[in-house]
Amino acid sequence: MTDRHNMPLEPVSEQLFDEAVIWHTRLREANDVASADEQEELIAQFERWKTLSTDNARAYGEVEQLWGRLALPVKRQARSSGAQQSRTRQIVQEKRGYMRPVMAVAMAACLLLFVGLGQNFYPTVMAMFDENFLHAEHSVLTKSLSDGSEIKLNAETTVSVDFDENIRRVNLVSGEAWFDVAHDAQRPFVVHTKFGNVTALGTAFNIRSDAERVKVSLEQGKVAVNWSADGAGKNTGDDSATVTLVAGEATTLSSRGIGESTRFDRVATTAWRKGKMVFYQAPLSDVLDVLNTYHDGRIVAVNPELNDLSVSGVFRTDDIEQVLDAIEGTLSVRVVKLTNYMILIM
Repeated sequence: MTDRHNMPLEPVSEQLFDEAVIWHTRLREANDVASADEQEELIAQFERWKTLSTDNARAYGEVEQLWGRLALPVKRQARSSGAQQSRTRQIVQEKRGYMRPVMAVAMAACLLLFVGLGQNFYPTVMAMFDENFLHAEHSVLTKSLSDGSEIKLNAETTVSVDFDENIRRVNLVSGEAWFDVAHDAQRPFVVHTKFGNVTALGTAFNIRSDAERVKVSLEQGKVAVNWSADGAGKNTGDDSATVTLVAGEATTLSSRGIGESTRFDRVATTAWRKGKMVFYQAPLSDVLDVLNTYHDGRIVAVNPELNDLSVSGVFRTDDIEQVLDAIEGTLSVRVVKLTNYMILIM
C-alpha cells in the first residue's frame, strides 16, 4: 500500500487493528440488538474515533476486507489462494506479516464461537430455571436424583429428568452421561436417546451420544438396549432390535440399527469421570473436539491437513495448556494463543 507520493505506508499496529476489530463487532451486533437511538449514538462515537487518525480509518478498512471473506467456512478460508491471498500479502508483507491471515482465521473462529455460544444459550438458561433440566458447560456436573440415583454429566452435556409413580425417565439430549441407578423394581429407569432407549432397574452404565451414534457401556448389573427406527424408543417388534448387556459389555445405536455386543476399554470410558482425557493415536480433529468441550473459547486447526495428525497421551481435563504443549512439542505445528478464548493450531 502506498500514499499519494508513492511512498510505502507502514502497517497499522496490532493494537490499532484490534481496536478496529472491536468497533467492527460492536457496529455489526448493534444492527441486531440496539434501538435506533442507540445505533445512532454508536455510529457517532465510531465516526469520532475514525477521524482521530488516518491510521484508524485505514485499520478499519483492513478489517472490512478481511471480514468480507468470512462467509466462507474456516477450512476453506485456510485453503484460500490466488488473488485474495496475493492482496492480503501486499497489505501485510512488513513487520509481523503473518498476523493478518492469522487474524482473518481468528475472526472466523470468533464467528463460530459466537454461533456456538448461541446454541448453548438455551440449555444454560433452562438449567437455571428448571431443576429437572441439567446442563454441564465446560466441566463435569454431578447430580443426585430424587430416587437416590446419581448422574454425572460430561462437559457440554444436556439431559432432562421426568420421574412419576410408574417410571423414571431421563432424556439424553446431547453429550455423555454416567448413571448409577438406585434399585426400584416397581419403576424402571429408562434413558431415552435419539436412536433408542436403555432400560435398567439397578445398575451403573455410561452413554455417549454424538452425531452418528450412541454408545452404551455397562459397568455393573444388566440393561436392555432397544433400538427404534423413528428415534422415539418404541418397540419395533423385531427381536434383533433389542440387546441385553451384562457387566463389561457395550453396544451402539445408530440410524442403521443396533450393533453387536463387545467388550469396552474401561480406562478410556471412565477417564472423564476422573478428570482425565485418554487419546491413543487419535486424529487431531477428534482431540480438538474433546478439548473444546472443556474450553471456554475455541481451539481451531487453521490448516485442514493438520486434522489427520495422530495424538496419544493421558491429560487432565482442567489443564488445556498441558495438552497444547504436548501437541506443539510432538507434532510439527505451532500453537498461537490470540486470547484466552481463541487458540489456533498452525
